[in-house]
Amino acid sequence: MWRYLFFVFLAFMVHSTDAVRWHDHQLCGNTTQRARGCTTQILGREHADIDSCTIETFPANSQECKKMQFSPIDSNAFIGGVNLKPYILSDRQSGYSVNYTVLNITFTNIKWKTMKFRFQLAKPKHLQNHCRNIVLSNEVTVNDQSVLYYDCYWSTTDGNYTGQSHYLDFEATDENRVVNRGQYYFNIPSAQMLSPTVTEEEWLPFLYLEILNDRMRLHINPPPPQLNIAGYEIKVMKEADKGTQVDKVTILKLKNTTKDVMYDYSLLNNGSYNFVVTPLHAKCQAIGGKCLSVESPKIVITSEIRSLNVCIASITALLVATLFAYYIVLRVIRRYWCKDYGLALVPGKIPAPTQVLVIYSPVNRLHAECVTSFVTYLRSEYGFDVMFDGDISATSHGDPYIWAEEAFRLASHVMYIVGPTEEANIYNNIYDKPIINAHRNVDKLLLTRLRSDRVAKNCKDVLNVFFEHSDGEVPIETKHAKVFFLLKDWQKLIAYLSKNLLPKQHIMRTEKGKNFLDDLAKAKKVLSERHQC
Repeated sequence: MWRYLFFVFLAFMVHSTDAVRWHDHQLCGNTTQRARGCTTQILGREHADIDSCTIETFPANSQECKKMQFSPIDSNAFIGGVNLKPYILSDRQSGYSVNYTVLNITFTNIKWKTMKFRFQLAKPKHLQNHCRNIVLSNEVTVNDQSVLYYDCYWSTTDGNYTGQSHYLDFEATDENRVVNRGQYYFNIPSAQMLSPTVTEEEWLPFLYLEILNDRMRLHINPPPPQLNIAGYEIKVMKEADKGTQVDKVTILKLKNTTKDVMYDYSLLNNGSYNFVVTPLHAKCQAIGGKCLSVESPKIVITSEIRSLNVCIASITALLVATLFAYYIVLRVIRRYWCKDYGLALVPGKIPAPTQVLVIYSPVNRLHAECVTSFVTYLRSEYGFDVMFDGDISATSHGDPYIWAEEAFRLASHVMYIVGPTEEANIYNNIYDKPIINAHRNVDKLLLTRLRSDRVAKNCKDVLNVFFEHSDGEVPIETKHAKVFFLLKDWQKLIAYLSKNLLPKQHIMRTEKGKNFLDDLAKAKKVLSERHQC
């Protein structure tokens, strides 16, 4: 009956990898107690300080829970892991059995001090909700391997909520009062899909959508261990005037069967979208076979950009005139506002180096090593002040968030280095494996910062750099920036980063360059004097 417990703390002991689970049945009980202690679920029964961890409960299906306030969806890069997974629980009551779908939330790599969340039926007129607020005291230290479980939200699988769409809203606040916000959207699965006896021909995965500012992220729960699922066919469906149409089709191979599969889809246009996922196995061929599919809930996307495009399409003449005027204004702004007067050459003064912030996705180890070599070369041979996430460990604070804010503030150029294609969640060799360290998601944080900074008047130069192996996606934040292909555009790239400085000015930026110019000056002076004699 361990599934009744509310929290589980995963503790790693010296020379041991066994998980220790502390059981407590009181936290899921029906009680009017508003605040309950959860310290023993985190630190063990030997700790009795109720103030170290508390959980605030709200009446189920209440207006109080419905009115719980959440911040706008912005970023959840530093929230840690929040995973959703349902399972079936049979409860015998007075001689008959009732099946419940229990929605388990697993919090991993906990970075927060407070976490509030709400399950809610996605029907405005229905008051079906469940709210909690978890508070950890500042004295509690939780390591990166921590895992907390919450599984007190039960839905009757034999009732009316099977297949109904639900939202899970959650918001975390860390010790520095930085807020991270997330939202999941999902359908309650049927009991048959969660049964331990389900077959490959019957099984359909549990899906939940993560709603972000610029994209939808599809999460696919792993299959039961007895099933041999080879992969998934993912269709992005969009409702148009002529009905529903397929917007994109992707085949994802599955070789890691213990973790969620994630698939991102960029949101560029208005419309109603959803995903259709088909599990692929030996008895189901992608073409012509008897394959079952499951659909995600539909999400309606609206944006001012789409409305603006429709308006502009009807006034083409105005578009041309506006673009021309916009071009002239940009030229004036760039000439007079964006000029870096600190680089004006003063006799005897070394020009300040260009400050370049490098952003890249570390999901591929070989690509990350190429980025490190590239940065090292630009620093040593060209004297550029290049900043990238490899510098974080050398800072006094070691905080990725502080480093990212400071680096973005200092940078005059933002360079995104495009990586290889991400095909699936499996890796054929060590070089395909992502780099897992304490500085994960720095690229997402910097891209979010770049997106929010578009309205600022600091005139950062943004560029995309492609290596020879770069065939991955360009993020929407840099999609329309300048493009350089290496090594073909090497001279153009250096000239762009150097702001077209004269060769002598550029050479003066490095120690080797200064020594070289000193040697030239010395040789010129000595040889000139010899010729005069």
